[in-house]
Amino acid sequence: MRVLIVPMTAMAETAGPGKRCRIIAELLQKAGIETATCMARDVNFVRIDGVKNYELQIPTPLGLPDMAAGIFSLLVQKLGIAAKKTVVSFDQVLYFTGNLNKRYLKKSVEDIRKAIRDHKTDIVYSEFNISAILAARLEKKKLFITVSYPTQKEYACVPRLAKELNQLLSDLGLPRVTSALELFDWADECFCPSIPELEPFQEKKVKYIGAFYTDVYEKHPVKDKNKILVYMGNGTVPAAKMYREVSRAFADAPYEVYIASSYLKKGEQGNIHVAKRWDFNSLLNEAVLFINHGGQNSMMDGLLHVVPQLVVPGKVFERRYNAEALEKAGAGRILEHTKFEAKRIRMLAEEIISSKEIAENAINLGSRLHRKEEVFLASFR
Repeated sequence: MRVLIVPMTAMAETAGPGKRCRIIAELLQKAGIETATCMARDVNFVRIDGVKNYELQIPTPLGLPDMAAGIFSLLVQKLGIAAKKTVVSFDQVLYFTGNLNKRYLKKSVEDIRKAIRDHKTDIVYSEFNISAILAARLEKKKLFITVSYPTQKEYACVPRLAKELNQLLSDLGLPRVTSALELFDWADECFCPSIPELEPFQEKKVKYIGAFYTDVYEKHPVKDKNKILVYMGNGTVPAAKMYREVSRAFADAPYEVYIASSYLKKGEQGNIHVAKRWDFNSLLNEAVLFINHGGQNSMMDGLLHVVPQLVVPGKVFERRYNAEALEKAGAGRILEHTKFEAKRIRMLAEEIISSKEIAENAINLGSRLHRKEEVFLASFR
């Protein structure tokens, strides 16, 4: 059995697909399955030891030329444009990141098809990569995918954004779609890295495999926890504002605060520490609170380490869904990005940290999220 894993790629910071790609590859290798990846060297790229990678181009926002795209991306972050933009569906994410641009789709499908042939692939695993789905269909290979509840067409979609995709589908002799999200229905197997309590699929055949990150689950609890971790991803709150308000909120607090952002300079000021990346697997074991943007990876990391969360989802549909699911389950609170100010951050942080109920709910959810490794691997045998 030979598997090719293809994660979604973007110029923006979207660590989720790449991180799951690495974990899936390691799981398959451990099971003796010949595995390769086809991923771009974008800002989220991390080389996987012992796994061959086939190169893939990076899509540019809105399909802009490379130079213009770089300037556009910086302006979006510095001016806080992303925080002001309401994103109602996953096909909008695909569109804004350039993953629905016809020129990019055509080139990336060709590159993935070449990788499929060279690797002698039996199964293509798409981590939300549209091009991989098309390549698998054209090469007549089995298609496995990761799914999440709010990325379904049935949850929300914007049909007009499929215009260029449908042009390419017609050129390739493939059936047209009303939404790019329909392509996920072409999969032979669907895996949800969550639990029904958080993502209640009902009609579709979805295999719940728990969080992929069970190996980082807190095995040796730390008694005297004193850390707060902050990761806001891309666009929820402008990086400069995030740093300013978090620093003001916790400057005199008895916590060590660790902020991760690729848009801030590395440095320390008192108890505030900033870096592009931190070893969250280690730091979360000592954390009393995780402030994040509501991305699925962040939420799962927090729950697996049984850390209560303060979530700032902004106007992005998936993050809002995740934040609301977490708050409904009683394992954290939501803070609207329009109210992201030091005084309110400190107030909610203290409220969450002191709540025994929230802590117990986080522990309960974390225990249910243990990875169902055998359920996942059974489909590959």
